[in-house]
Amino acid sequence: MPQSRLLVLGFDSMDVELVRRWAAAGYLPTFRRLFESAAWTDYIHPPEHLTTTLWTTINTGLGPLRHDFSFSMRYCSDSYRMRMSRADDIKHEFFWEWFARSGRRIVLADATLSIPRAAHGGKQIAGWGMHDLPLNRSSVPKGLLRDLSARFGAHPVPICWDFSTETHSLARLRSGLLTGIERRTAIFKSLILSGGWDLFYGDYSEPHCAGHLMWHLEDETHPRHSREQLDTVGHALRDIYAAIDHSIGELLMCAGDDTISVAFFSHGIGPNYHAEHLFPRFVSRFNRRWQGGNSADGPGDVDGGWLDSMWQRSVGLAPLWWRHSVKQRLPASLRAWITSKRQQNPRQWRLMPAFSLPSDVHSALRVNLAGREPQGQIQPGHEYRRYLDAFTEQVWQLTNADTGKPAVERIFRADQQVDPVKIGSAPDLIVWWTRSEPFRAIRSATFGTIGGEAAARRTGEHMMRGMFLISHPRAKRGRHAVEGMSPPDIPATLCDLAGIQPGGHLDGTSRVRDFMVG
Repeated sequence: MPQSRLLVLGFDSMDVELVRRWAAAGYLPTFRRLFESAAWTDYIHPPEHLTTTLWTTINTGLGPLRHDFSFSMRYCSDSYRMRMSRADDIKHEFFWEWFARSGRRIVLADATLSIPRAAHGGKQIAGWGMHDLPLNRSSVPKGLLRDLSARFGAHPVPICWDFSTETHSLARLRSGLLTGIERRTAIFKSLILSGGWDLFYGDYSEPHCAGHLMWHLEDETHPRHSREQLDTVGHALRDIYAAIDHSIGELLMCAGDDTISVAFFSHGIGPNYHAEHLFPRFVSRFNRRWQGGNSADGPGDVDGGWLDSMWQRSVGLAPLWWRHSVKQRLPASLRAWITSKRQQNPRQWRLMPAFSLPSDVHSALRVNLAGREPQGQIQPGHEYRRYLDAFTEQVWQLTNADTGKPAVERIFRADQQVDPVKIGSAPDLIVWWTRSEPFRAIRSATFGTIGGEAAARRTGEHMMRGMFLISHPRAKRGRHAVEGMSPPDIPATLCDLAGIQPGGHLDGTSRVRDFMVG
């Protein structure tokens, strides 16, 4: 396609099913108009993705097994330890670098996982208001982030972790997120109207935090739904979506009709139902049976290390309000470090045939593979395949102990795509749990019943569905079924829309022909 100015807006964890429902009901008039006048599709993410790998895939055009970056924590195969992820863990180019090399002027407006670099020129800010700890907080030019923050204000919700589902906390969170959306939109408008750009890329992080903590307000079937709380807080999640809907309308007007405008949802949100909290014990039982022992519970069933054990016997016994108060006084980086330490047990992992890596809504298995891990217990080749074959068979047989329904929706094995020796920090196997009902226990015909309540602060958790939309006079109007649509297709499509070549071989393909006329 010929060169065109491109406005790209990403929305972190904004759920397409909620948007469709509320747009049809009249709460989201901008989306209602766009769903009729723009070209768009919704899709399910491929099973090799964890929620923490999606943004890197969108920004690089590479699948998780190639970019090998999982935001938040990273497994280190040389030591069996987890550490916080760093900016230099991303070894591949972002799609906006290809725009800059092609002579296009870029504006990066707090794009998720973006890293401002002077060599790319233009205007770039990162870390103004992100859901998680930003990889960095900087800008190009150097003083731009400081100047914008002074002019429009800081984000009122710097860390989502500081809030809970208590009524007073949700009320403060609602107010803070709405103010954050207003300020973010003002920053975006100022950067758009200042001109001098060919690619504008900005993200809204607010739906992410809102979805985690406000889901139960909209879900009357959720165990923590409270009519009294809803009467006090209101439809807070819907209010966040409505504020974003209004902002989109303003930004599209600023960009003008001659600009190709793109919007996408990274993933969605739904009830926080899964069996990840039970998975480590299932892995332990399977390992004991694999090694010829008894599959009943044993002392190695808890995956946390010494810090988690000490924590549960001390801090974990304190009242929740006290723990929350103390937590808010700790630096965010220290809180993240403590969390990473509690969720790992290198001394135990090095002795196991395989172990459960920390995750959120999915479960991830790492095989202790000889030649890849320093004390590998499973040999590559036949034994590796035999172990995973047996493990997969048992996982598929798991049921929700309360309902008798299948517990597992999808399973992904890395060895079906690449040599497992070369998967870096990624898991060997990923389990997607069914999400329709809570899990108090899972049942296995072989390993019995494994029960336990999840210590879940969140009432909402990620759903692996996305949305992609193009608004332009030449867009094919309406919803389209685009077979095989996936996150790596987004940067390939953006490059095609702008008439530039990607910087390397991508895992996705351009979908321009599915959305545009001519």
